[in-house]
Amino acid sequence: MTRYWWVNHNQTFEHERGEGYLWSPKREANGARSQFYENMRIARTGDRVVSYAGTRIKAVGRVASEATTARKPIVFGSVGENWAANGWLLPVSWSSVNHEPKPAHYLDDIAPFLPAKYSPINPKTGFGNQKAYLAEISEALYQKVLQLTNGQIAEADPACDAETVVVLAEDAEVQRLYKDLSLSDTERVNVIAARWGQGMFRSALLALDGMCAITGVAEPRLLRASHIKPWRLCETAAERLGAANGLLLTPTFDHLFDKGLLAFEADGRTVLSSTLSIDDVDRLALSGARAKYPLAHHDRYLAFHRSEIFVP
Repeated sequence: MTRYWWVNHNQTFEHERGEGYLWSPKREANGARSQFYENMRIARTGDRVVSYAGTRIKAVGRVASEATTARKPIVFGSVGENWAANGWLLPVSWSSVNHEPKPAHYLDDIAPFLPAKYSPINPKTGFGNQKAYLAEISEALYQKVLQLTNGQIAEADPACDAETVVVLAEDAEVQRLYKDLSLSDTERVNVIAARWGQGMFRSALLALDGMCAITGVAEPRLLRASHIKPWRLCETAAERLGAANGLLLTPTFDHLFDKGLLAFEADGRTVLSSTLSIDDVDRLALSGARAKYPLAHHDRYLAFHRSEIFVP
């Protein structure tokens, strides 16, 4: 089912519109959760988005894929200096509109359709509400927006490729590690090798668990050493090399886990993303799957994965 969203992104509009995404921190500066940021994780492929910036409706978009954890874009510069370094990146294919109306000039048309809670627009002034970022709206309001803008220009710009964004961020981190004089040459080699699940990190996992956490496959050639807290998000060499921050998985399950489509509860039960179809769950024999061995030594990192990586 298609859902509809409204984003207030005055400070970051030019970059997000031009590059084909939305980006937000995961929490407010004081650590509190925000529904406007949680919505980044809730949005699904095919959902529609209204772009509001500079007091005007500037564009409409289509969500191209689910959000992924990514570093704050460098192009934001000093914008959001209090934001955390990591947040949600939501790829969006944007289209310009034929007319850029100011909601403040059309309050009689818009106000009846604004959500009672978490509204992106103040129903009395028509200006964006403070701290509102991505807000869910009704289809009726979305259709009203299309009327006021005289529709979208047919040609849509491509959304960003989230995987490319992640790879480029990791490449930049590798370059930083080469210059990190606090690391010995051996440690530097192992930390960089761990990016691809190789070296000391892989050896530690083979010694600790020895088999795929889901299938029980023990043939090393069929196993991938997967970080639970992604390599790019680790803050220390210890996190990148420690076996507690890894699982051995066969390639299919490694891909599902890495993309946040599968997670583990503390008792070993698997949790599946609602974005997976019932047919694909059946084909992969995922229903009811659970870990083949206790995961207590991975507990802290699995909790991070459920909270920060998993797509509900």
